[in-house]
Amino acid sequence: MRSVFYVEDDFVAGLLEQYFVGNGNNTLFLKRSPNGNLPQDIDASSIDLFLAQSEDPENLLGILETARQRYRKVPMLVLTSHADRVPEKYKSFAHIVSLPELLESNFRWHIRLAKTMRLVETVKKHFEAAESVLILLQDDPDPDAIASGLALRQVLGRNKQTAPLGSYGRVTRPENIAMVKLLEIEIETVTMNTIKNFERIAVVDLQPPHLANPPKEIDLVIDHHPEQFNYKSHIKDIRPSYGATSTILVEYLSCTNSSIGTRLATALLYGIKSDTFALSREVNEWDVQAFSYLYPLANQNLMRRIERPELPPAALDALSTALKNRRVIDKVAFVNLGRVERDDLIPQMADFSLSFEGIEWAVVSGLYGSNYVISVRVLKEAFGQIGSAGGHASMAKAIIPVSQFERNWDIDPRNIRQMDRKVQQLFLRALHSGR
Repeated sequence: MRSVFYVEDDFVAGLLEQYFVGNGNNTLFLKRSPNGNLPQDIDASSIDLFLAQSEDPENLLGILETARQRYRKVPMLVLTSHADRVPEKYKSFAHIVSLPELLESNFRWHIRLAKTMRLVETVKKHFEAAESVLILLQDDPDPDAIASGLALRQVLGRNKQTAPLGSYGRVTRPENIAMVKLLEIEIETVTMNTIKNFERIAVVDLQPPHLANPPKEIDLVIDHHPEQFNYKSHIKDIRPSYGATSTILVEYLSCTNSSIGTRLATALLYGIKSDTFALSREVNEWDVQAFSYLYPLANQNLMRRIERPELPPAALDALSTALKNRRVIDKVAFVNLGRVERDDLIPQMADFSLSFEGIEWAVVSGLYGSNYVISVRVLKEAFGQIGSAGGHASMAKAIIPVSQFERNWDIDPRNIRQMDRKVQQLFLRALHSGR
C-alpha cells in the first residue's frame, strides 16, 4: 500500500516527504496539474491515503472531483485555508484542515480522521432514511457504552425520540446509576418484541453474541473488544487496539464537525477513564488524544460526584452480612449477602472486599428475585455456560437462575450454603486452570 499526494507548495511537499518517506512509507508525490488532472495509471486499490494541498480553490475543487470519481473508497486529507469554499459534497468524505492547524496538532491524528471519514460517511448514509433507530447497549450498561450511545445519536443527527438508547436489562452499578441520573440520560428497557418496531439497530461497546437475545438483523456494530466472527452486521467498526469505544466515537464526532457539549464531553471522558483505569490499561495514542481533547470540555465536579456515589442505607445491612459471611481461600474473598433488596449492592460489596490487604480476587454473591447474582473478577470460564456473563476482566457479573443449581448439580435452590460452595469450587477451578 502507498499514499498519493497532490501538493502545490514546495515547503509543504518538503515537510510531508520528510515525515512520510523518513518513516519508511511508500509515497507518490504528484506535481501541480491544471484543471485537476490526475494520472490515469494509479490503481485505487493500492492506495491507503490521498492527500491534496492547494491554496487555489478552483484547482482544488478539480482535484477533489477527480479524486471523488476515481478513488471513491480511499481516505482523503485536504490541506487548504479555503475550507469555506469547499462544497458540502466533498466535506462528507474528505477531512479538511489548514496548514497552521496541522502544524499545531498531531499530524497522525488528522490522518486517522481522514481514514475514519469514509466509514462515518457509510454509516450516515445507511441510517439517514430510517424513521426509527435503536442504539442497543449491554444488558447492564456501563459508562463507555452509555457515552458511546449518546455520541452515536449525535453523529446520526437524531434525538432520544428517533434514536433511543436501549437495553434488555438495567443499570445496576452505583457509579453508572449516578452517571445516568446526574447527566439526565434515559435508557429504555427493550424486549425481543419491541425491537421489531425499529427500522435500524446499532450495537455499541459490545458484539451481539454477548447479548442475552441478539437481534436477527443488525445494521452497525462499534466496539473495541476483540472481534468475534459468529454474527453478521451490515457495517462493523471493531478496533481491539483501542482502550474504549468512546474514543472511536470522539473520532466520529470530529469527522462530522459536531460540537461536543459539556454533558456529552463528561460522559465520554468518564467512559474512557472507567474503561482504561484512567489511561493505565490497554490504551493507544488515540485514547490519550481523545482524553486530552475532552478534559477541558467536561464538568469535573460532576465527574467526582459520579465516581463517588452516595450509598443507600441498605448498604449498611449488606456490609454487616458481608463481614459475617466471608471466606478467604488462596487470596480470594468469597462473600454471600443472602437475599438482597437491590442487586447493585452486590458489586458495591465486591469493590469493598478488594480493599483489604492480601485479597486479590473478590467473589460476592446474593439472591435477587429468582436469580443467584455474582460480582467477581474474571468468571466467564466458570459460569458462562449456565447463565449470562460479561464485562471486563477486572470486574464481571454472572446471573444464574437458582433453578439451574438443581438442574446442573442436584442442589436444592433453598440451600444457599451448598450453592455458595459450588460457586467457590467452580471459581477456584477456573482460576487455577488459568495459571
